[in-house]
Amino acid sequence: MVTSTTPWVEGGIRITRAALAAVEADAKARYGTSEEACGYLAGPADDGLLCDEAVALPNLANKLHALDPETYFRTGREFFAFNEKKFDDAVGRGRDGGRPVKVLYHSHLDCGAYFSPTDAAVLSFGEPPSAEGGEAKLGPGPAWPLCFLVTSVRRADAGPVVDDHKLFVWRERAFVEAPFEIVEEP
Repeated sequence: MVTSTTPWVEGGIRITRAALAAVEADAKARYGTSEEACGYLAGPADDGLLCDEAVALPNLANKLHALDPETYFRTGREFFAFNEKKFDDAVGRGRDGGRPVKVLYHSHLDCGAYFSPTDAAVLSFGEPPSAEGGEAKLGPGPAWPLCFLVTSVRRADAGPVVDDHKLFVWRERAFVEAPFEIVEEP
């Protein structure tokens, strides 16, 4: 639900070129380590649709896979996981400090910018598949008032390249694509 304090949840955000360049640099760097990037975008509270800061988060998927490969059957190449407590703390600090977190981002390696059934299940607090190819079930919705950016990174002769970005919002019990704009510094 959109409120006057969280207009970004409907999409239509503006991401500065510098913030998007930071997302792309993170995605390309993590492509080199064969893992999805993840992090968030924040911006000023008095401009609810502007995102001018990117903050990378550690992808914990490989650690989880090493600890319990049966439950966490995907590695960081096909999945991202982050410390939800630390992220929740960042959301609170941003809200209280006048620079709310507005977007959670992650990358996909060699497969396009889309919101996968696993992404939708995990980020809606539903049930991800219990095995590769298994069914994912949506939950009640995101825990945080955010929109979600997926960045596609692919292998190229000169190294990894970003070839697409898509923004998604939670609407009527589904994640749907929403528009966004890339802007110069305000």
